[in-house]
Amino acid sequence: MRLHIGRSLLSAVALVAAVPGGVAFEPLPWDEAYAKAEETLGRMTEPLLLVKGACRRQSFWDGGLFQQHGTTQSGAPYFGFAGYFLYFDPHCDGNAETPPRWVLAAGPPSLNRSNDLDNDGSCSTLEAHAASDNTSSPPMGTEQEWQMLCDDSGNFSSVNLTLQMVPEGEKLSLLRGVGWWHPENGWYTLKKWWYVGNTVAIPRLNVPSLNMQDAAAGFRPTWAEVSGSETVWPSLLSMAATWDPVVVREFAEALGREFKQKGANAILGPSVNVHRVARNGRNFEYLSGEDPFLGSQLVKAYVQGIQSQGVIAVMKHWVFNQQETNRGSENSIVDDKTAWELYYPPFQAAVDAGVSAAMCSYNKVDGIYSCSNGKQLQILREKMGFKGFVQSDWWATHSTSVHAGLDQEMPGIGSGRFQHEAFFSADRLEAADQEAVDEAAKRILAAIYRMNISDDTQCTPPHCKDWFLKNVSTPAHVSLARSAAAKSVVLLQNEHAVLPLTASRVSTIAIIGAAANASSFDPNGQGQGYGDWATGDYYSGGGSGHMQGAVVTPLDGLAQRAQELGINVIVSATNDATAGAAAARSADIAIVVAGTTSGESRDRPDLHLDQGADNLIEAVQEAAVRTVVLVQAPGAVVMPWRSSVDGILIMFLGGQETGNAWSDIVFGDQVPTGRLPIMLPETEGDSIPVETEEMITYSEGMNTSYRSDGFRAAYPFGHGLTYTTFEYSSPINVSMCGQTEACKFRVHVNVKNTGNRTAPTIVQLYLQSPAEACHPKPLLKGFQKTADVEPNATEEVAFELMERDLSYYDAVGARWVMANGTFVAHVGESSADIRQAENLCVDGDCPSEVTPTSVADNSSASNTSSTVSNSSAMSNSSAAGNASAMSNASAASHHEQPEAHRTTSTSLDIALLALILLLTLGALALAVVLVQRRRRSGKSPGISSGQAACSNGHV
Repeated sequence: MRLHIGRSLLSAVALVAAVPGGVAFEPLPWDEAYAKAEETLGRMTEPLLLVKGACRRQSFWDGGLFQQHGTTQSGAPYFGFAGYFLYFDPHCDGNAETPPRWVLAAGPPSLNRSNDLDNDGSCSTLEAHAASDNTSSPPMGTEQEWQMLCDDSGNFSSVNLTLQMVPEGEKLSLLRGVGWWHPENGWYTLKKWWYVGNTVAIPRLNVPSLNMQDAAAGFRPTWAEVSGSETVWPSLLSMAATWDPVVVREFAEALGREFKQKGANAILGPSVNVHRVARNGRNFEYLSGEDPFLGSQLVKAYVQGIQSQGVIAVMKHWVFNQQETNRGSENSIVDDKTAWELYYPPFQAAVDAGVSAAMCSYNKVDGIYSCSNGKQLQILREKMGFKGFVQSDWWATHSTSVHAGLDQEMPGIGSGRFQHEAFFSADRLEAADQEAVDEAAKRILAAIYRMNISDDTQCTPPHCKDWFLKNVSTPAHVSLARSAAAKSVVLLQNEHAVLPLTASRVSTIAIIGAAANASSFDPNGQGQGYGDWATGDYYSGGGSGHMQGAVVTPLDGLAQRAQELGINVIVSATNDATAGAAAARSADIAIVVAGTTSGESRDRPDLHLDQGADNLIEAVQEAAVRTVVLVQAPGAVVMPWRSSVDGILIMFLGGQETGNAWSDIVFGDQVPTGRLPIMLPETEGDSIPVETEEMITYSEGMNTSYRSDGFRAAYPFGHGLTYTTFEYSSPINVSMCGQTEACKFRVHVNVKNTGNRTAPTIVQLYLQSPAEACHPKPLLKGFQKTADVEPNATEEVAFELMERDLSYYDAVGARWVMANGTFVAHVGESSADIRQAENLCVDGDCPSEVTPTSVADNSSASNTSSTVSNSSAMSNSSAAGNASAMSNASAASHHEQPEAHRTTSTSLDIALLALILLLTLGALALAVVLVQRRRRSGKSPGISSGQAACSNGHV
């Protein structure tokens, strides 16, 4: 029998990884990084040349801080900013009679020439110039006349520019992004061979450019030439479905290597927001799924993996950005208890893991835009201990809010009154609180030094073309992408043990559905705002996180493996129900592949599958002997046909190896190990809807997902079957940790493989707190993936419960408080499949019997024989998993509690318990009525009766 200790496993295996070349990287301690930042800030004394004004077409340099790079052959200084150069040219066409001028051009001057410094023999291609014979300085002051090409006519226009020296311009240049421009008749455009986010380098101080690229699940191919040279990884929600910090860590290390080899030194991820709205268009991007504890454990692994490669991780989106509808204007109102217990924890986990930067979101919080919200940014820094820098989401800056805690505006253009303006322009920053400006610059510098990117940055835009074009996807990465996608597959249903498919049982399969052969969507290199850039596909969601490339379709993967096994394949790659039914009649097993997708900037219209797939599935199952449905989705879906089919599996956008991952699971080359990181609702009404009003009050508090009595689950949070069965021993062994140990309790459980297939399982612990915590349900506080357990073998799993796990947020005192009394540890296979329960007593008299609260008694999957409870993976353990058995399990195990914590039941106790039960039933009845009224009105469910008695803080 082997022992696995939850929470300790990650620290044991996720040691500092090695960057390419075998050199281990450890981030510098923050105090040392800040000391270096302070020293560099003190040396930022070189004045920079500020250029203000431009016509719309020539807005590249407006507000730019030009650094002096050296002198030309004539002894005149020349200046550079973001790929543009300002220099003196005695004769721009080489003709001695041509008058001298200062030139603004998209290229450096030739330093080995005395005139015609762009070496083209002409003056006509110059983008801007001003006549002057002053070789020491360009025309300084206000409203100096320059000639520019402002349209496509080829004729120059007269435009007034203002040039002035900014004494402390170097530090100001760190606070504003560069690399974007605004064409005359278009949307904001990223300049070629620039990263999505950039800052200027300061070579004289060895301060590199920040080269920041989307996104958290792959290096975004911003241009068509780049596509195919990077791995299309599974989405972060797909990674959440692995419930495996080790897999997430391996994936993040590989991802960090690809970014670094592409010249990027920062990744715009991870996205960590806990899901609230099932139809949120960006749910596929979020690593937390619907649970803060799950998110916290995976976020730590992700941040550590990325930063082990010397790449900055940027956690996002801070904060309460839970839907895309009206994301730029909606006002989120969230009480303090809900914020700290449900939505903040994954951000706190990233901070604890040493994340280097944070991105603030588009929405408002309590009426103030997130990137200007001093209260929320203060919480991030002062209460959570975040030491990195905060940047805005792209165009999410609404004021010069450096005093509120915003350190950097992105992308550095277009947030002001005019398209080319910025709130973090040099003149506005000069007028701001200079102490706040200095602190912002120090935070950015500290992150640079901590991650050693001052000495390890590969290139500076626009000189990064070769790095962009480098092929960084390796066979090892492709193999890892396939393995990770397979481990993310969740087996929802397996009636009659229809899976896995083998040649001894099946001679012919039919692969049906348009999604089986769907292509990857290619935005053709079009940038943000151009075309339908937010479109997703069945492998990767749309928007800034979209990845495209050569994908293995489900048809490719399934057909190839079937043919290798000698199984015949019939194909109907369409959603035509008649054709699908005809194919199904000729096969032993019909496999229907169905999907839906989503993208940034818009929420999903509903939770149904695309292109009439529900009707296709109904038609196929009526014609087929056995039907298996493979679902590819960006989040929750409804499955009205689920009781009519035999097998159902789901993958949350699995990337380029989707087809191979399906084949690995369907044909049994790998056992399914994924678990749902979200609840799959029975109907659309069993989820919080998208809200269209500007003010969004999170009135449900913590009552979302499995924590809510108001929603019924088709498949509960944490659910996932495999090709064997597991039995949980009774009783659970609970022991108190030593006084010098960090933990408070250890919970041990033995898990036996009672089937005939070697497989791991994921043991889950849900903790029921005393009433003072005001938690609506037992909450996930531990999970552990075992090693592969052979048939009849037993694995011991140990969970360590920390003080925070036993605590609740006291909104009145604005602090975490450890609850006193009896906790109940529920251990099982999902939030609805609890196999054992045991009491834990903390500091006080604890009753000898506490009736455990059901973790997820709202799950139709746990109550309906036609869905999960009769599937092969649960049949041997259904009695142990029955919620009604939990009270016996908890009562039978009090020999583990100290004698002083026991009490003797008396008739008074019984009467008191009866009274409490009556009051509770009355309160629950009232809550049900209120929830039903809310759902009929289309609003999110209100705070439950259990929470109503608690002070949640401001609302």
